[in-house]
Amino acid sequence: MNDHQLGAALRRQVLADLERGLSCDGRRLQALVGDYCGDSQGALLPALKYLVMTPACGNALSQQPPLPADGRLLLRLQQELNPVFTPAICARMEAVLRGLLGLAEAGPSGAAEAESAMPAAEPPAPSAASLAAPAPPAPPASGQGLVAALGFLAGVLAVGLAGLITWLLLSRQGLPLLPQPAAQDQASTPGPQPDSTATQLPPPAPDLQQAALDNAIATVQQLYSDLSNGNGEAARQLIGGGAADQFDPAFFNQFQRVNVSDLREIGRSGAVVSLQGVVTFVYPDGSTQSESRSFVVDTATQPALITASGFNQVLKARQ
Repeated sequence: MNDHQLGAALRRQVLADLERGLSCDGRRLQALVGDYCGDSQGALLPALKYLVMTPACGNALSQQPPLPADGRLLLRLQQELNPVFTPAICARMEAVLRGLLGLAEAGPSGAAEAESAMPAAEPPAPSAASLAAPAPPAPPASGQGLVAALGFLAGVLAVGLAGLITWLLLSRQGLPLLPQPAAQDQASTPGPQPDSTATQLPPPAPDLQQAALDNAIATVQQLYSDLSNGNGEAARQLIGGGAADQFDPAFFNQFQRVNVSDLREIGRSGAVVSLQGVVTFVYPDGSTQSESRSFVVDTATQPALITASGFNQVLKARQ
């Protein structure tokens, strides 16, 4: 499939998942784009995984209906990619975004074809006035010499008059005549111009840091979604290091539903992001209990892994 068909296939899958009531968070979308990308779209995979974690993509999914065919939304999604990826990748991603939003594939411009199909315009025929009007006779040589002499005298008078006016102005202000060229040189010498290149380059660091934070939050949310749905195998793929004993699927089977909320960053070391959030347990009888828990997520791996987690305190006892 081409790039536009890839976006259309992702759109169909996302809309089908939403109709079935499935969650379309960034973590699930990252897995989807990896499944749909063929050999020819391998270069687009990093851009697609970055895109589904952006706020603009989340806004498009939350609209009613989701993923509307809106040109302004297409422009906003492109603006998320332009500061981070190369122009060649961004150009291919435009076709994917059009398919994702249900927009028609951009075809070749018809203007160039129409212009090439038009016959070449013949040069305009000379007008009758230009053919009939004879060239003016050249003035005699003696007249040209007189005109040149008068022009030279007029130039000398103009220069002399300008010098006289300048001298009168300077002597009236009490300023010396000789330092004037130096002052003019200083005024005409341009100062150092600020380097506009550095200010025009977008700072990539804030975007990458935000992407790492979004990736870490999505990983924790996906873990609790898998545990709540009884998908222990998928949950184990998101756990690394010594955190496995903190997320035993058998423990979570006693609850009707478990979710995590209010995730925020409390620390960072390179690609390792530390988060703190609220975990709410819903029992089969409808009672709930909430606790505060911390998480350590390594976003340098693929997928990101929760390497540590710890209980902080009970926020609301079971009731």
